[in-house]
Amino acid sequence: MSALPLPRAELAGCVWLPRFLAKARRLHDGELGSEYAARFCDRDSVDEHFLRFFKVPKDEFVEAAIRLRADEDFAAWFSARSGIDGGRLARWNHLAGNLGRPGFPMAARLAAVLPTAYRHLDPLRVQTIFDLLESDENAA
Repeated sequence: MSALPLPRAELAGCVWLPRFLAKARRLHDGELGSEYAARFCDRDSVDEHFLRFFKVPKDEFVEAAIRLRADEDFAAWFSARSGIDGGRLARWNHLAGNLGRPGFPMAARLAAVLPTAYRHLDPLRVQTIFDLLESDENAA
């Protein structure tokens, strides 16, 4: 299985979207690693924050990911949703890039998992959830 897109990769001007899209498709195709599959859209995950921020029901996102196999088609579907505009994308990109920092969502989760499940990572280099994912996947 090829690597998932990086958390900061963009589709339709939106970070996380290419990664989330790839995870949804791979889960459907039975090709998503068990660790990722177990946490897909988990409570207090980046996936869940994404869905809530953009007001996209999980089942609609997954259905569109499966039906629209070309990334460009999916990007058009996503961009056409109500409330998706440049300002909203900029707010999400800022929020997403800071997930896990003190004062942002997922800060408690990052603080809890870094010294336990991710103790192999240098905590000085991991300030956000995106840092954690990138560092962990580069270490593997």
